[in-house]
Parts: sequence; C-alpha cells; structure tokens
Amino acid sequence: MNIGGKIKKLRTAKLMTQSDLAGEEITRNMLSRIENGSANPSLETICYLAKRLHVSPGFLLTEEEDEGIYFKKSETDAIKRAMREGNYQIAADMCRHTECGEDDELRMILAECNLSLAIEAFYDGRLRECATLLDEAVDAGEKCFYRMDHISATAAVYFWYMCRISATLDSNVLDEELVNVFPAMNDAFCRYAMILKERSSEEGDGGLVRALEALTEGESAYTLHLDAEKWMEEGDFKQAYELLHRILIEEIPVPKPVLYFVFCDLEVCCREREDFKGAYEYANNKLVILQQMLS
Repeated sequence: MNIGGKIKKLRTAKLMTQSDLAGEEITRNMLSRIENGSANPSLETICYLAKRLHVSPGFLLTEEEDEGIYFKKSETDAIKRAMREGNYQIAADMCRHTECGEDDELRMILAECNLSLAIEAFYDGRLRECATLLDEAVDAGEKCFYRMDHISATAAVYFWYMCRISATLDSNVLDEELVNVFPAMNDAFCRYAMILKERSSEEGDGGLVRALEALTEGESAYTLHLDAEKWMEEGDFKQAYELLHRILIEEIPVPKPVLYFVFCDLEVCCREREDFKGAYEYANNKLVILQQMLS
C-alpha cells in the first residue's frame, strides 16, 4: 500500500473527513491528491499528517507486514470510541467491515452493540427489528472466545416478553423457554419481566420473586405495573386503575411493549368497574400500539 492509501485508511478508521485531517496547513484538494496517489507528500507534510493522525511519521513508511498490527489497534480503538459515545450502529458497522472482523474482542463488542440496538428497538416498539438484532447479538456472542452469558440471557428475556405480544415473532437462535436467565438480572426490565413470569407460573418461585422485588427499588413504570397487577389479583380494580393511569398521566418513561400491557390491564379494570366507554377506548389504544409494533 502506498503512503497515500495508508493515510486514507487511517483517516477513515478514525472517522475523520478530508477537511478534518487537512486542517489549516494543507488544502483538502492537496490531501485528496496525496490519498489517490497523484501527489507525493513532502517530509514536512508527512510529519504534519502523522501528528494529526496520532501516529509516528515512521509508521507511514512502515512495511506492509507491520501495518496489520497497527490497523487492528487503530480500528479497535475507533470502534471502542464509537461505542463509548453511544454510537452503537456505527460501532457495529465498523466491526462488520473491519479487516480484523474475526477478532474475539471485536466479536464481543459486536455482540454488545447489537444487544444495545435491540433494546433501543424494543423500547421504540420495533419488535421485528428487535428480534433480528437479538439473534445477531447472540450469534456474535456464541462465536466469541469470551463468556457472554449475559448476552444470551438478556436476549432470551426480551424475546420471551415479545412472544407474549405476538406468536408471529420468530428467532433462529432463541426459544420462548427461559434457561439460566440470572446473568440478565442486572437489567431492570429483565427483573420486571421475570417477576411477571414467576407470578403467572403455577410452579413460580416465590423466593425468587421476593428477591427480584427487593432489587427493583424506586418508582418506575415497572414497579407501578407490578403493584397494579397485585391489586388486580386481589380484585381491587379501582386501586389498580389508579396506579396504571399514573403511568400515562405522569408521563413516566415506558417501553412501548410494556405500554401495550398497561392498556390491556386498563381495559380489564374499566370493564370490571363497568366503565365500558373507558374499556372501549383502552381497547382501541391497545390495537393501535399493537399494529405499530408489528408493522
């Protein structure tokens, strides 16, 4: 690779535009000519560009066999920076297209990025996209040398919850049956989902529910919904309705799939209290959000 090609590769790996790299010392047009090989940079220009690329001038003149080691570090650093800044899509794309894509560290990063993107899609109610991203996260994690139990466990809980909404959602690697979900219990949503599952199961573990409830501190849409369902089980639909309604009127952040079940429970509460107009309205809200999530 000539020096111009090396400069371009470094620049793109660092997510820099030609204007970013050119700065005030050389023109963007001159940099473009250097990168495409139609102009040779002076030693002064090499030193300037190396400084802006955070490499030694000598590296720009290294042999091909030495470049691989540097580019792995350079690309990995750029990917980690994108991930730290919350640019998960950019980081995931860079992992897929880097020359070091078979590296275990990058597989681990790709798994984490795909899981974060899946959770974002879940919160927005893009359930089919979420299922695809969960598959990709688990697949990358399984190919990685490092233990990635929390990836598969978290993905399994989210997928189980989505399957409660629609049986049309499918996965190539996940199953509705949850196995060893404990590595996912650092996630607040996963604790909430597991409490719901254990409460509804005939063989539910009461001790597990109490332990998870103790971890789920502070008022949130999750705790309000869990408390509301307790009141519904006891037949106090008025108290349950008040808690559920608070989620709506106080604009508490809530994932769309959770909001769907809040509407389901509000419909039940209204019907039990013979508020058939309210039940009709919440039933419509439920159908609208369901169509949005599965479109």
